[in-house]
Amino acid sequence: MKRLGTVILMFAFLLGCNENPVRSFWNDIPLLEKDIRVSEDRMAQFAEKAVRAPEVDALAAIDILFNRLKDDEVAYYVYSEWIDGAFYNILSPCRNATLYSKAVDRMAADGIISSSSLESFQRKREWIQFNQKGLKATVPGCVIHERTLVLVLDTGCPTCREALTKLSAQPEWADVRRIAVCFGYGQEPTVPGWEYISDPQASAVFDPKITPVFFVVAADGSVETSYTLL
Repeated sequence: MKRLGTVILMFAFLLGCNENPVRSFWNDIPLLEKDIRVSEDRMAQFAEKAVRAPEVDALAAIDILFNRLKDDEVAYYVYSEWIDGAFYNILSPCRNATLYSKAVDRMAADGIISSSSLESFQRKREWIQFNQKGLKATVPGCVIHERTLVLVLDTGCPTCREALTKLSAQPEWADVRRIAVCFGYGQEPTVPGWEYISDPQASAVFDPKITPVFFVVAADGSVETSYTLL
């Protein structure tokens, strides 16, 4: 009986370690080290753990982090930028709509971030909800019923305009419908093989600052490959 009790305790301990390490991540850890790079690296480690953890644990861990941040306004502002980089940035392997939304909701509820700064986070919170892999694609001004390559670009950006030519030259897109969603005030491109859309509603779906970015929509209208940088 004593051995059985020991086994049960060990199992419970191991189960807890497997399920909740992200919840205890911020226990007894200084939020800002003297070498700020140490704290920044720690935030990156947390983001990696959070996106791999069960969602309920990751969301709870974000609450735990913000509960600590509320006592240090400087750290609050610093971490808000790191969270933006970890869970929103298109280059981040930890980009995650659910965790980013949770963090922004906490920022709004805590009332520490200035209203002007908060507005930027809230816009991004809206943008990140669209065109996630597996979800129904949203491309204002366009109905998609076939496999489609969608490029979002700024017409005033040379790199964006070059993206039209680069993607056109890739054999995998030769027989695929190609749509270019255009932002900016530059002249509309004329690269053949593309359908050009300049819909005012596009600004509610796409963040113009992440251009050029493309994604692929399957024939059933769902996102096959989410936002990808060239």
